[in-house]
Order: sequence, then structure tokens, then C-alpha cells
Amino acid sequence: MAAKQLDGHPGDRIGDLRTNLGMTKKELSQKTGIDASQITRIENGNLKTISSDYLIKLAKELKTSTDYILGLTPVSVPKSYDISELGLSNEAVKGLVTGTVDVEILNHLLEHKSFPRLIHLIRIYFQDTAARGIMARNQLIEMATASLSDLMKEHPEHRAAAKQDLQFLNAQKLGEHEAELEKIKNVFLAILRDIKKDMGSGEQPGEVATAAMLQTMRDTLAEQQQEPVTMDDVAGMIAGQLGKLVPMDEETAEQFRQLAKKMMKQAGGTQNEEEP
Repeated sequence: MAAKQLDGHPGDRIGDLRTNLGMTKKELSQKTGIDASQITRIENGNLKTISSDYLIKLAKELKTSTDYILGLTPVSVPKSYDISELGLSNEAVKGLVTGTVDVEILNHLLEHKSFPRLIHLIRIYFQDTAARGIMARNQLIEMATASLSDLMKEHPEHRAAAKQDLQFLNAQKLGEHEAELEKIKNVFLAILRDIKKDMGSGEQPGEVATAAMLQTMRDTLAEQQQEPVTMDDVAGMIAGQLGKLVPMDEETAEQFRQLAKKMMKQAGGTQNEEEP
């Protein structure tokens, strides 16, 4: 696609860039100070040469390089592109520039359809929202097991059945981050398997260093900033999971949701108190 853009005269590329940005000739004229009629002549190829002053102004407003306009490079993004817009740290960029990071594998990762989901799951893990939900879930299970223990003491004849239920409930407890890490692992391994398959078949990642690639990186980073899982979401999830273990009506489920939410708030408060 980039090769086709190099066909024709500089005016073709200027017109394409302007159109892609949704900019009219009048708007480009106002931004650059170049008369609209001159821009029309440039785009139509009626000018044999374009002054360096015009080139610089047009390249700046069209977010490209003068080399691209002149057809000297297929890369429409200027080399002086502000990498800070992607939100990458200096060390991250250094890894790409020095080659210590395998760019081909990184491209495959960024382009994979499940990569944004992987980033979102990692963000949830770092935020500890789900961890507090797991703690609340475990506390609810402990309440249920305590009731079963009391039942065993009061009614020894039900000891065998209650003991079996007790073992089942205890087996449902999860480590603080166990569920999150398991999800992250499963998604990541699925991505790796897909990438291995693609690389094994000789499939290459998308075009190198194009505007499309930079946009993909922007979209992936923006995905990390989506709305975090709320306490209500986690409380609902806990009640739903417990509903699979112990049948309950909607009213009881709502009580469990409220109880789980209260426990998560308490867990969050305790965690804040422990922080220096």
C-alpha cells in the first residue's frame, strides 16, 4: 500500500494525507498560510517545484515528513515523531532502538486480537480489585463452613454428609491472586501458541514503522485505560459463583452481593491502614 502512495507526484500524496485527516483545502490554507488556490495547483501537479517553505509547512500540518511528500521514503510518519505520544518510557524505547527487544515478536504481540484483553487483565491484577473480591468470597465460604461445623457438632448423625460438603467448600477457596494469574497465563499462552503458529507458517507481522502500526500501539495503550472492574461487578461475580455452590433465590443473592461488597470495603480499608 505504501508503494502505491509513492506513485505519482508530491501533490497526490499531499491530497491523500489531507483527505485522510478530514481536512479541506481551505482549512489547510488557514493552518499553513498558503493560498487555497496554490494548494489546488500543488495537488493537481500544476507546479513543477514546491518551495522548501511550503514543503515544511505542509509536512508539519499533514503530520508527515518532507521526504515522504517528495516520494523519497514510503514511511509517512516523520522520523522526528514524538514517541512520548505513545506513553512509552525511555527504557522501553531504548530496548527497541538497541535491538535488545525482538521487534518481530513484539509486533506479533501488539497485533494479536487478544493482546488488549491481556493488558486489561494485568491492569486488574495490579489494581487488586479482584483480589479483594476473592478475599471476600473466601470469607463467605468460611462462614458457610463454620455453619457446617456447628451442624456436625449438634447433629453427629449428619457428620458424614456434612464433612463431605465441608471438604467441597474448602476446595472452592482461591489464593488472593490465583484466579487472576490463571486467566493471565491462559490468555498469554493462547497468544504465544497463535504467534508460534504464524511464525511457523512464515506469516510476517504488519508493515514496519507505518502510521498503521503507530495507531495500533496507540489503541493498545488506550485499551489499558478503560474503565476498571467496579466493586459492584466483583460482588455480583462472587454471588454468582456462590449461587453455583448453594442454590439461592434473588433476595438471598442480593444479600450476599451486599455482604461481599461490605467485606471488600473492609478489606480495602485494612489494606490502606497497613500501608506506611
